Amino acid sequence: MSSKPKAKSTKVNSKYHNDKKTDKKKELDIILKDLYFKPKNEHQKQFCDLIEDKEIIICAGPAGVGKSLLSVAKALELLRNPNNNFLKIILCTPAVEADEKLGSLPGTVDEKLAPYIHSTMYLFEKLVGKETTKHLINQGYVEVLGLGFMRGINIDNTIVIAEEFQNASHNQVKTLLTRIGYDSKFIISGDLEQSDRFKKQAETGLHNAFHRLENQGIEEIGFFRFQQSDIVRNKVISKILDKYKDIN
Repeated sequence: MSSKPKAKSTKVNSKYHNDKKTDKKKELDIILKDLYFKPKNEHQKQFCDLIEDKEIIICAGPAGVGKSLLSVAKALELLRNPNNNFLKIILCTPAVEADEKLGSLPGTVDEKLAPYIHSTMYLFEKLVGKETTKHLINQGYVEVLGLGFMRGINIDNTIVIAEEFQNASHNQVKTLLTRIGYDSKFIISGDLEQSDRFKKQAETGLHNAFHRLENQGIEEIGFFRFQQSDIVRNKVISKILDKYKDIN
């Protein structure tokens, strides 16, 4: 009579993954030892708290309120924290130019996407420096992923920073939202007043996500809206936005 094989592979795999996670978190604590940021006002603090508490965060607000900087800073802080299972950051943004067409860009997929996530990478460099940013990328802790390559994948143990989603379609937002796996966090943001793809706010995937999901009792999702009064960058931005209101 044949005996059943001992089922011990699960424990072995679990120990392997726990040890690997511990090693990565120790390395990240060293890499990001100089990370420091502090919210500049109460609304920024509320946004950071929302990122901490929810699995999916959907945010809208004008330029200059700090939504991108806070998203990157909070993602790096969570990545460094040993008490969670986040092991990398993925950056994604719609490949849409601002009122001009650059044509087909040369190079690899990463090189083609680089111009679209340049502003986000600049924030990484601002927070932890250029060399640390390069190291995070080289070690696989920060990746860039095009929206067009997301179908069919599950994103686990990852913080996704999805920027400029006023330029995403309804289907693109749906595709992204349904990629979330275990121990992941998605931070989605954009400026509904500055879409380079849609003429009306209601046509944007970001607006549609607010419309479909807010106040629907989905406790894992948090929503946040910054106002023009929250601008912390150069105050001239607020004055400029006032003069361009007729465009939208």
